[in-house]
Amino acid sequence: MAFATISKLMENLKTQFPKEIISFREPVPKKVYIEINPGAILKIGEYLFRVLGARFNTIVGIDRRPTHHDFQTTHIFSLDEDKIFILLQSSLDKDFPEIDSLTPVIPGANWAEREIQDLLGIKVKGHKDPRRLVLPDDWPENLHPLRRDFIYNFRPEPVTGVAPKPIEPPENATVVPIGPFYPVLEEPAVFRIFVEGETVVGCDYRGFYNHRGIEKIADTVLTYNKIPFLAERI
Repeated sequence: MAFATISKLMENLKTQFPKEIISFREPVPKKVYIEINPGAILKIGEYLFRVLGARFNTIVGIDRRPTHHDFQTTHIFSLDEDKIFILLQSSLDKDFPEIDSLTPVIPGANWAEREIQDLLGIKVKGHKDPRRLVLPDDWPENLHPLRRDFIYNFRPEPVTGVAPKPIEPPENATVVPIGPFYPVLEEPAVFRIFVEGETVVGCDYRGFYNHRGIEKIADTVLTYNKIPFLAERI
């Protein structure tokens, strides 16, 4: 379904979701920010993805407690043919932030949801694989480094007696391990490929071993020009 303008798109969405859409704005051409009720993200996301043919891009989470007394998620979609970006924004409770998972409809939301859960402590309800993605397994529970009250140079004591939790392969599948390997320019990683004969039926991945809190440092102590200088040297 093609939309020549944001106005046409919003006319369609407001007809479909009159109670779920709170407000919208178009600060620049072809990019619309839509504030929605948090409980509507799965419904609206499914409509964008399945009916309008939008592509899911990513999710951005923000701790806005010092200024807005809430957390915010922004689910970013795009209508590539129309060159339109759709940003669904939800205000979440400052004490118990949570949002429904898109993975029942959009499996590609898996990593983005696990990332905001790890780094911001935003609970993603209905996610079938809520294991850690970015944080190491011996990182303490309920400690989220991209929250505003986390001090950038704080070094927590690691938790003992924990280990990675690999997922079980499908029944009758063979596990083909690839790694751990340590490439020079990329981060270390390990893959477990699930195969039935010559057909790949699943995969389990563990990476992010080079995650060193650069985003946190950039957000707190670095100047604008220092950020790429450091990031390029990881």
